[in-house]
Amino acid sequence: MNYRITAAALVLCLYVCSPGKALAQTTPPAGADDAGNAKDMRSEPSLTVKLIDADQKALKKSATVSVQVRGIKIVDPASAKEKPVKGQGHLHYRLDSGPVIATTATKLSFHELTSGPHSFVVTLAGNDDLPLAPSQTVSVTIP
Repeated sequence: MNYRITAAALVLCLYVCSPGKALAQTTPPAGADDAGNAKDMRSEPSLTVKLIDADQKALKKSATVSVQVRGIKIVDPASAKEKPVKGQGHLHYRLDSGPVIATTATKLSFHELTSGPHSFVVTLAGNDDLPLAPSQTVSVTIP
């Protein structure tokens, strides 16, 4: 059976370059051209990552990331004994150069961010932790 998740929310807390304004930069989503225009990705897994309420979160020194996944069912890799299964995967989150957070959560929040630039990298990974699609990055600078 082919499962398709059409909407998913990841929350990451990121912040502002200048008071009251958050600077959020995103890379084009997997399956999009350089202008961000969607391509048909029915046969390939893909993800789109964006910040939620970046301005409001920035004022609280936090960030929320939302992830939309297509062409794959998000599952706990332990349920497949960490063996690759076509059509299954999970998410990897990394804040700056910190450790990878492997999870099925499509929404993730980060709090108590320090002042300065921060990058959040999200990767769609198979049950064996190998990437299934190009990573997506969102960036913010905390005042």
